[in-house]
Amino acid sequence: MLNYRVSTFIATGLVLLGAVGAHGQTDVGKATLYRDTFGVPYIYGGSDADAAYALGYAQAEDRLDDIYLNIRTAVGRMSEVMGKDYIQSDYIMQMVGNATRCEAYWPTAPEPLRAMADAFNRGIKACETEQGKTSPFAVELQPWHSLAILRAMILNWPLGAIKDEMSQEGNTLGWGSNQWSVAPERSAEGCAILLTDPHLTWQGMSVFYEANVYGDVLTEQHGYFIVGTFLLGYGHTEFFGWAPTTGGPDTADVYAMKLNPENPLQYEYDGEWRDATLGWVNIAVKDGDPVKMATYTTHLGPAFSQPDMEKQTILVGATPYLDQTLLLEQSYKALQARNVDELLTALAMNQYMEQNLMSADRDGNIAYIRTGRTPIRPDGWDWGAPVPGNTSKTKWLGIHPASDLVQIKNPPQGYMQNCNISPANMMIDSPLQPENYPDYIYHVSWDSNNSRGDRAIQVLSADESLTREEAMDLSFDITDPYVAHWKKILKDITLGVGKKRMRDSNFKADMESLLAWDGRYHKDSTAATLMRYFRLEAFEIVDPAEVNQGKGVTVVDLLALLKALEKAREKMIVLYGKTDVPWGEIIQVGRGGQVFPASGADYGDGEVDKRLRTLLSIGVEEKEKGSGRYIARKGSMAMLLMFMHKDGIESYSCIPWGQSGDPQSPHYMDQGEKLFTQRTFKPVYRTREALLENLSATKILETGGA
Repeated sequence: MLNYRVSTFIATGLVLLGAVGAHGQTDVGKATLYRDTFGVPYIYGGSDADAAYALGYAQAEDRLDDIYLNIRTAVGRMSEVMGKDYIQSDYIMQMVGNATRCEAYWPTAPEPLRAMADAFNRGIKACETEQGKTSPFAVELQPWHSLAILRAMILNWPLGAIKDEMSQEGNTLGWGSNQWSVAPERSAEGCAILLTDPHLTWQGMSVFYEANVYGDVLTEQHGYFIVGTFLLGYGHTEFFGWAPTTGGPDTADVYAMKLNPENPLQYEYDGEWRDATLGWVNIAVKDGDPVKMATYTTHLGPAFSQPDMEKQTILVGATPYLDQTLLLEQSYKALQARNVDELLTALAMNQYMEQNLMSADRDGNIAYIRTGRTPIRPDGWDWGAPVPGNTSKTKWLGIHPASDLVQIKNPPQGYMQNCNISPANMMIDSPLQPENYPDYIYHVSWDSNNSRGDRAIQVLSADESLTREEAMDLSFDITDPYVAHWKKILKDITLGVGKKRMRDSNFKADMESLLAWDGRYHKDSTAATLMRYFRLEAFEIVDPAEVNQGKGVTVVDLLALLKALEKAREKMIVLYGKTDVPWGEIIQVGRGGQVFPASGADYGDGEVDKRLRTLLSIGVEEKEKGSGRYIARKGSMAMLLMFMHKDGIESYSCIPWGQSGDPQSPHYMDQGEKLFTQRTFKPVYRTREALLENLSATKILETGGA
């Protein structure tokens, strides 16, 4: 009698071979949904529409509530199920007409996209029917919903820029990410290497869905999808991969419109009064009364503020993304590219939000573009603040072609990185200098440099032959790039103002621990915890940005820093009863009662150049106020490391929680426990044979396709 493992393997293989042809494709009208041992879907469809059906089915199995919540976010209907906290976001989505624009466009969408959208929604409904799944957030599915979700996601960037420009607070989006690439000549693998590692919140629309999808025109999609959508958000195809990070050209402006004092529903333009378009947004609110809110729209854009009746002005937001509905078309074109050049041709449609976008292909090319739909602005105005809207002298002159944007292909350094930093700091001796571009295209303000960029440069510039293991280590790097400078300060304290304190055995032990620290925020490190508390106190005394760059401090500062260290030790004793507390005791990853010690850091006073965030980013919130114990809720959240071999792309992935949103699923927190907190990847299986050895489930779906 065959043992269980062998018999199961053969049975699974027979199912697979019965559904999948010699080249890994399924018969048209069918799709096969496999799940690996971490529950990640591998989907083989007879057509792209068949594959989309199975992807909808899989997403509904894992994230049904998230599908509907993302739809509600996109169409401005969150308040009716989540309450009054969502009124403002619903108002914005309805004010910019996200749903109406997508619905109006949809009949003109290319037939393959309409077929995939229909199939995707049928897959969701089939899962609900077959498995008896329901969601309290459900709405009637529409084929244009995926486009609306994508637009809602990318509008975060230009609408966030409008908000920042109105408030003059600088970047408030708060999103960051890592990306780096290495050319074949600096790779021990002999191929280009690319990492993508977004640092977003781990809840809401920014929670990506991992899947591997095989179709016909879109032969391979590997990586991460926005929940509720059917085209790859980022990752790799059969031929190339790409990675985004926040940053990019200025794609939004604020106009100060002069109101008619006799009739505030009119605004001035070139010496004449024009009628604004007044509308109404109706918002249903859970456990509250319905809300009716006015919209005020000019030919330049909608108002994002209440009128200032004293100044007789109103602030209007303008971005060229508002009327654009071709994002899915651009994505579909991009996914058919065979190299980075064809990818950049697709991106020239200028539908993607402002981003640093890095890519690599199997031909050995690495490329970068600071992409975004960027208005051509007339000279003579400060476009970083509200400009007069009453004159055509401030009217945009068109849209910059992609060729105008900051970009480079195959830099001579053989590597590059952009962890939300200036193009000037992407590599040593970067040719991408600000004087070569208009200010609003280069557009570096909050994103000049940071600890992650410094650390990536430290490693990449020094390693002329990056191995597979080194690439994996760099992806999960937890090293403080400035540790030597801070340890020098501590050493100076021991030799000077703190010399007497070293007679205290406890103080001496703590100081020796700090001086011996390897600079890694590892879950087992006690020095890392003490260093964090010391640095947070020290930030009140010295400019951390200056210390981080090696600038010395005065004797007066050293005395104050000694007191800061004492204060840090006292705080730890109050919180924990001791000063030798392992990092993983205070910084953890988990949900639903499944919590594990974590490595990696993200702390500081919030200003980018005064903040310490390791490449493996762990953004936390305190479990209970004053507890001194923290749980991660943002940071590295959907990593993919890609090796662009000529014969195929080899990749590795990791997320901080698990594939499923169901607390009862074995895949609710398994990656967090076995991968993320262990700082290791799982493989993306390149072949059917490898997948067969690592299956947890198989399902053949009748898709209803032609």
